[in-house]
Amino acid sequence: MTVLITGATGQLGSLVVKHLLDRIPANDIAVSVRSPEKAADLAAKGIDVRLGDFNDLALMTNAFKGIDTALIISAEDDNAKRIAQHRTAVDAAKAAGVKHIVYTSIIDPKADADFTYSAIHLDTENYIRESGLAYTLLRNSFYADLLLAGVPHALETGDFGAPAGDAKITYIPRNDLAEAAATVLANPADHINKTYDLTGTKGVTHDEIAGYIANATGKPVKFVDLPAEVHTGILSSLGLPGHLIEALAGLYVGAKKGDYETVSSDFETLVGRKPQSVEDFVAKALK
Repeated sequence: MTVLITGATGQLGSLVVKHLLDRIPANDIAVSVRSPEKAADLAAKGIDVRLGDFNDLALMTNAFKGIDTALIISAEDDNAKRIAQHRTAVDAAKAAGVKHIVYTSIIDPKADADFTYSAIHLDTENYIRESGLAYTLLRNSFYADLLLAGVPHALETGDFGAPAGDAKITYIPRNDLAEAAATVLANPADHINKTYDLTGTKGVTHDEIAGYIANATGKPVKFVDLPAEVHTGILSSLGLPGHLIEALAGLYVGAKKGDYETVSSDFETLVGRKPQSVEDFVAKALK
């Protein structure tokens, strides 16, 4: 047993497992999950399913035993809890004898970023480096998949709304990011102490995205630049936690400053092809 994936029943983790199975045998893969019963399909494929929880050092240490390379997929919680959870995961990996940590970070992590979750990733990156373990940092740009949440409303009203202005964001499909992670995990020795900026092929505006939705569905859809307070009010009405609302609001503030428009070729270098464009992703998702 050499490779372990945390959060393997989550949206990203499950895709990483899928792509990794195309590259290495199932009996070389382990997964760490909080609810093993939800991973019965993985166990049926010959994958070693282990109980793990980033809130429990002893449990995670046990989950990491016998593992050479571990993919730590970022948890979901507020900043203070996630920083503590990620540090626990790194400590557990080191205690268990893991040699190489692969971590799903964020593009251009900064302590003072308007996108507040960015600070979590910077702290975790630094903690991993300080651990003395070999590492690979996957700095993921924002999921193109998230854009689909606004599609039902856009098709109903004709308005695709966000407080985005003319900001450009290098969205990339989650599936592509999963394939990049699987590529690293299949041959981890080739990626020791490397950092990859994984972005889309270009920065796209929300006006362009509205056009992609219109073209894919044949229905009139236009971008509406929402005032920030209207946007946060909508998110609050959906019952989203405050830390997520703050992060999403900050994403657009940062994007308007140009924080997330830089394009990297690292994905193509790593995987051997360009990532799927947002236009193609939207077209195929909505057909």
